[in-house]
Amino acid sequence: MKRKHPLRRIMIGIAGTTSAVVLLLALKQPGTSVAGSSSQAGGVPPAASGSAGSGLEAAGGQTVLGDVAETQYGPVQVQLTLSDGRITAATAVKAPGSDANSRKIAAGAVPELNQAVVAAQSAQIDAVSGATYTSQGYIKSLQSAIDKAEAAGAEEDGPGEGAGAGAALPGPDAGAGTGGSGAASGTGDAGAGGASGTGGGGGSEPAAPKTVVGAAASTQYGDVQVRITVSGGRITAADAVKAPDSDANSRKIAARAVPELNQAAVAAQSAQIDAVSGASYTSEGYIKSLQSAIDKAGL
Repeated sequence: MKRKHPLRRIMIGIAGTTSAVVLLLALKQPGTSVAGSSSQAGGVPPAASGSAGSGLEAAGGQTVLGDVAETQYGPVQVQLTLSDGRITAATAVKAPGSDANSRKIAAGAVPELNQAVVAAQSAQIDAVSGATYTSQGYIKSLQSAIDKAEAAGAEEDGPGEGAGAGAALPGPDAGAGTGGSGAASGTGDAGAGGASGTGGGGGSEPAAPKTVVGAAASTQYGDVQVRITVSGGRITAADAVKAPDSDANSRKIAARAVPELNQAAVAAQSAQIDAVSGASYTSEGYIKSLQSAIDKAGL
């Protein structure tokens, strides 16, 4: 048979047609449908784990950063987390770290202070033993954070609502709780930290600062008598009008210890302060007279 014989071309054409028919029949067999695979690819993908809550913020939470409080060994700065007017967490974003010993002391004291804040819901917490400077700085920064939170709460309430600073942050602090509720009901005691007006949002002018002198406390080396200045239900200053002076050494010790005790009283807003090292008698007398002054002031 010759290469270009017509019969050869016919046979090639028949073979090509047969191949095409077989291919089409194969495409229609079950299990080879392209439609099946395309529908699978186009289906809804499974939801990612945790996607239901993504993008949602915790309701009612806020963080407030207190002012930096300088200490002899470095600055302290406290941050509070609040929810529904309560402190839910406290952390120190700055702590003394001027040397290895300071860092060690802060590492031991700060967790205790953080826990104490959440428990007390105020700055009326005890200093940690052996960490007086860290504690004083912490309490000072903490109080500024609380003040900021209270101010923010008062601004959100707006005028006429009668919710004083205590509405933002309830707690045992005299200036932050009882006065606020009194202002809301119109029957609060102005001396307790809130306005004493009879209307829902009215009130009298804030009370002028007053000074209260505690009873003299006798010590082995002389009397100690403390005077505090109170404004808005808070101690704004403390000083000793009498201090041990039976001899030169007693006067020297008192001159060193009293300024520290004064600062501690304002920071703690209570008589729960640490004694100054090397000035035990002066410190004990100071604390006793300080408590007497606080009692007289009704704090």
